Amino acid sequence: MSTDDYLVDPLRDSEVRGHAKTLRRFLGWDDYERVDPLLLETATEIWTIRGKKPFKLEIVSDDQSPDDSGLTTYDGMRIVVKIPRHIRHKAFMGDGYARYTIAHELGHSTLHFDKLMEGAALPRRRARNSVSLWIPKFKSAEHQAMVFGAGFLINDETARRLASPEEVSVQAGISLQAARVYFEHAQEELERPAAAKRVQRIADEVRAVLAPKAASNLTFLSEPCSCCGQQKLFPVGHKFMCQACETVYDRFQDGDQVQ
Repeated sequence: MSTDDYLVDPLRDSEVRGHAKTLRRFLGWDDYERVDPLLLETATEIWTIRGKKPFKLEIVSDDQSPDDSGLTTYDGMRIVVKIPRHIRHKAFMGDGYARYTIAHELGHSTLHFDKLMEGAALPRRRARNSVSLWIPKFKSAEHQAMVFGAGFLINDETARRLASPEEVSVQAGISLQAARVYFEHAQEELERPAAAKRVQRIADEVRAVLAPKAASNLTFLSEPCSCCGQQKLFPVGHKFMCQACETVYDRFQDGDQVQ
């Protein structure tokens, strides 16, 4: 039994999806409407965040993998993704979970080469992976692989024209759960520019309220400021302030002044 999750280098979800698109381009699948992950059976190398690495998608017997739907390791020469035969068959038949499982393990291969070099084995459990609550999502190997899987299988240009996670699931051939995660992130990215404009408008309004009144709205005294010499003194309650240097004065009835 291998460990379910690992603490890895931090990556934002947008960065993870960007790496997934880079691998698609490397494989020549950039414009594919629907990716067939079983084409990886003929791949001998892949792009990773540590450069190009030797790679093998290996189909193993179901008995060799009783608990895992997929497992990624490094055998000293290449990255190896092991998929049980029944998962391979389901992926061939278009099953969303099986297709996504291969892409999920490909995420480990692409993003977590350092951990693999250290001897880590990165699985996808049949009964769902146990994720440590102390590992934040952006540093979780499992979370990153989950985001990668959807980013790899989904054609963004096509998905943006779809109206629901259900449509994304059918078109991309992924599980509904994975489609929902992708759809939520896509909606957030679309709304981000509008949210930024709202924040900017509020900030401008606050600055306008807090800004000092224009000089034209103030009544200045005829005498100059004894500190800076400018004729910019105006009343503030029972005191007087210089708008130019912000010095505050007490003023006596006989005209004498004191700071």
